[in-house]
Amino acid sequence: MARSINWLQVSAALLLGLFGLYVIVQGSGYDMGSLRRMGPGFFPVMIGSVLLLFAVLLVLEVWHSERSEEQFWIPRPILTICAGFVAFAALLERAGLVPATVALVLLVSLAEKPVRPVAAVATAVGLSVLGVLVFIYGFGIPVAPFEW
Repeated sequence: MARSINWLQVSAALLLGLFGLYVIVQGSGYDMGSLRRMGPGFFPVMIGSVLLLFAVLLVLEVWHSERSEEQFWIPRPILTICAGFVAFAALLERAGLVPATVALVLLVSLAEKPVRPVAAVATAVGLSVLGVLVFIYGFGIPVAPFEW
């Protein structure tokens, strides 16, 4: 079966690349600094570069991929991922890093069909432990693991 170019996915990847270029151009107007003393333009330029790299890799991946016969607009993943981010933001200061991370992972896991509860709970526990070790003990970010 001959594959045609999946223009919908290619155009989405190109939009991501254009956004990455925009971030690079806007961030390059600020002082870059160095790796030891980062300036205000360092982070935006690096994030824009990563977005541009992802866009190029995505174009290469989807250039000749098959078009799926699924719906174009599927609200479930969008809504559950947005709900996960909102829950994380709402719970971080009120309940702590661990409950916020668990809520985020469990809500985001509802976006995928079929829902795998054991994998979602294992991922939530693993990311919570990793988050506490890296961000609280490693980086010293002043957030409580649990807020009582």
